[in-house]
Amino acid sequence: MSDTNGPRRAAQQMQEAARYLARASRNLDAPSDSHEILRSLLETQGSIAQTIRELAEWHRAAAAGTHYSRPHNESARGVMTAVSELDLAAQEADALQETLSRAHGGSSVVDWLESPEAETSERAAPETPRSDSPPDR
Repeated sequence: MSDTNGPRRAAQQMQEAARYLARASRNLDAPSDSHEILRSLLETQGSIAQTIRELAEWHRAAAAGTHYSRPHNESARGVMTAVSELDLAAQEADALQETLSRAHGGSSVVDWLESPEAETSERAAPETPRSDSPPDR
């Protein structure tokens, strides 16, 4: 595989892995897996954000006659649109990474079990007071 196919192949592999993860995460065997999956998503999102920024820079530097036909106004407009939208996508990717970081932080304080357990009466949530009972004071 040539170096020029490396990024394209890596993107295809990421697409395949994301598709697999979407199916696999429907049912978690161990509740504690959710925290590790969030950690991996957080790190992956950082790499995605970096890739988007690098693609924006590559498009910004794309030159007529070198990277696309010259003179071709539609191509030039397409490159400018790609740069603008990639800059926006990079901002949104950074925001998503921040959101995933908060979700991971929330998950980090949970005392996850290694395997799901049936809820027992001791672990059941407390009953809510009936509407005809006086409130606790």
